[in-house]
Amino acid sequence: MAVIGAWGDTVFSVSRKQVKTFDGLTWEVGAKYATHDRHLKDPLLEYTGTDVEAISFTMMFSVFLGVNPMKEITKLVNAVRSGKIDRLVIGSKAYGKSKWVITKVSNQLNRYDNRGNLLAAKVDVSMQAYPER
Repeated sequence: MAVIGAWGDTVFSVSRKQVKTFDGLTWEVGAKYATHDRHLKDPLLEYTGTDVEAISFTMMFSVFLGVNPMKEITKLVNAVRSGKIDRLVIGSKAYGKSKWVITKVSNQLNRYDNRGNLLAAKVDVSMQAYPER
């Protein structure tokens, strides 16, 4: 099994029996500025600090890829509801200067069997940096 990365106990991995990874990762880093109006001059910008970093990505869960979609979705939803905080590591790199929290999970429940069991889902995950106080 090839482990691509992890956020706490949520492991992104690929093997012959199971595919549980992400796609389309976006990492946003920004800064905040205050604008000061000046008489008969252009406004003056003042750097006030960094903005909250954000990461988003999509995960596909499918029984056809060896993953129980509802189990994985429940794990992510529980992390949102409990405010779970952890490091995001991909490869050997820890992303950001701090830990991350999942702020939103958006689920597209795509395919069910004839008994109502979820077979495939697409999950959009949004995270924000959670710096130490």
